[in-house]
Amino acid sequence: MLRKIKKALLRVLCTGTGTAASGAVHKAFEDGHFYSPVVNLVELKDSEERIWPEQPVVANIDFNEKEQRRWLSDVLSRHLPYYDYPEERRSSMEEYAFYTKNPAFSWLDSRMLFAVLRELRPQRLIEVGSGFSSLLAADVNRRFLGNQLEITCIEPYPRNFLRVGVPGISKLMELPVQQVPMETFEKLEAGDILFIDSSHVSKTGSDVNYIYHHVIPKLQKGVLIHIHDIFLPNDYPKEWLLELGRNWNEQYLVQAILMYSQEFEVLFGSSYVLERIPDLVKQVLGGAVYGGGSLWLRKSSRKAPN
Repeated sequence: MLRKIKKALLRVLCTGTGTAASGAVHKAFEDGHFYSPVVNLVELKDSEERIWPEQPVVANIDFNEKEQRRWLSDVLSRHLPYYDYPEERRSSMEEYAFYTKNPAFSWLDSRMLFAVLRELRPQRLIEVGSGFSSLLAADVNRRFLGNQLEITCIEPYPRNFLRVGVPGISKLMELPVQQVPMETFEKLEAGDILFIDSSHVSKTGSDVNYIYHHVIPKLQKGVLIHIHDIFLPNDYPKEWLLELGRNWNEQYLVQAILMYSQEFEVLFGSSYVLERIPDLVKQVLGGAVYGGGSLWLRKSSRKAPN
């Protein structure tokens, strides 16, 4: 009897009505309801000044600006002369050739990945979410690293060029990251890179939850972590929510981790330098201003116990 009562209560919570036609589960709350993860656009528009202030303040995070300045003025400036990729795709280019003005990974983000790979020369790079960043990494591997970088791409919905095969990429795992054996990530050592470009959505069973709750705690000390589409110290771009309807929330998870943990060192953030030190960005890039959302961290704690 108690089990039947529990099932009935569960149906009420899941359907909001207590009935489920043909076993279908209905929404308990409409989009925009305060219990729904989907934002309320009216409330956002009424709170624009609070959510997107002219001078955003993020409490309790060491953005390590001295190190970010070093990556800009020292590291990036030394490698930038070798960044010779065309802005647009040319008809004569191979399908796997990288070009800067691609729709997914460009501007300051691509230039910094280029510099990081050449500067640190990692042994392994695991990409969770692959595409144009994979093409850039593979090209750096071929031209500058002697194909000594082992690149593993984890992508359940790969672009055609990944399926066909890209010189410089070692392996494509065409499946969700949740199905990848943990041993794959435990092979990463200090100086290696976990490159995250996920679904950007934290929800039950999601890739984001798996990465932050299971993968990252297992990483060894000294592993670099790249996370894409992180706009700290700003919130997600206003137009993404108000015009494009992107209800992403990965950044809030990252922000909370950095606020209350000393396990990660901030190395570089494209959005941060554009917000806080734009003059230095212009100086290094020759007066141009590039957008971007890459955040680079280094794990500085011991490997988590089993």
